[in-house]
Amino acid sequence: MDFEDLFSSSQSLLETILKADKKTLEIHGKDVSLERAIFLSWWCDRGNCSFCYMSTQKKKITDKSRARRRVSGILAEAELLRRLGWKVAFISGGYGAYSIAEIQDVTRRVFEITGEPTWLNVGVLSKDEMKLFGEEIVGVTGSVETLAMNIRSQICPGKPLEPITEMFDAAADLGLERAMTLILGLGEGPADLPALIDFIGQQGISKITVYSLNPHEGTAFSDTPPPPSLYQAGVIAVLRLEFPRLRIVAGTWIDQLPNIGVACLAGANAVTKYPLLKMFGNRFGKKVEEEISAAGRRVVGTFTDMSKLQGELKADIPNKDEVEAALERYIQRIKRKV
Repeated sequence: MDFEDLFSSSQSLLETILKADKKTLEIHGKDVSLERAIFLSWWCDRGNCSFCYMSTQKKKITDKSRARRRVSGILAEAELLRRLGWKVAFISGGYGAYSIAEIQDVTRRVFEITGEPTWLNVGVLSKDEMKLFGEEIVGVTGSVETLAMNIRSQICPGKPLEPITEMFDAAADLGLERAMTLILGLGEGPADLPALIDFIGQQGISKITVYSLNPHEGTAFSDTPPPPSLYQAGVIAVLRLEFPRLRIVAGTWIDQLPNIGVACLAGANAVTKYPLLKMFGNRFGKKVEEEISAAGRRVVGTFTDMSKLQGELKADIPNKDEVEAALERYIQRIKRKV
């Protein structure tokens, strides 16, 4: 397939999305999940990815321990996602924010609350570190971000590919699945799709999150517009046709909600990257559900049902009172935005 021609012809692009839609329904059905990453901290030892919010914070943080979230808040967020029927996209915390033992403990608690294993996205892990985890994880996520090799070293200089692929090799030896993140709008283009396809195939990637650039103030991309919705949809459609069973998650921001419908048609199994506490139950949350439904898909989870906020924290976890108090604070924040 000539990808340059594909993205320069509206007819070819729409035909590709139509084929991807048919393939998605055939293999995955109509379900589209709501997903949210659980962040452990706003600290990152690398702190030099040119698109990332954390790169704007590193100089401001004099004590990285103060950038860590309270564990009670992390577990309260996991319980909130369970009540709403959302999936935990992955556990993430930036490089060097927590010790591996602390990450394992938090991940185990999240598993006890949600009842579902999740993914780790906490930097490059060694085989010995991955061995510390059990049924609480599905696998590991590599923050690949881009495979446009002419710009990669400038975009994310602290994330060379070789350590990520070495982690993937070790994960495969342990029977763990491998996932990756990809950000569109960094300067790559259709010509870089063959390298992406080769990487997914060679590394045995079973899940990919395809983000549309969210420009952050203070970064090199602060004045760069997100890529067109049809570009994100086109990339997703190409991946769906190349890898019919790949789990594809589409990530956009609150100002790009109209991207959701066409991303679902192109083959997305889930959507992510939304500020839950600001959007739940109001017009923004309703818009997410409407976009998914308009694409002929069935929403898994809710962005609008206020009754789901109430429930019981059944997991037997330490400091349960603190977790329940944090959860109540989250719920009150949601109600103030409705």
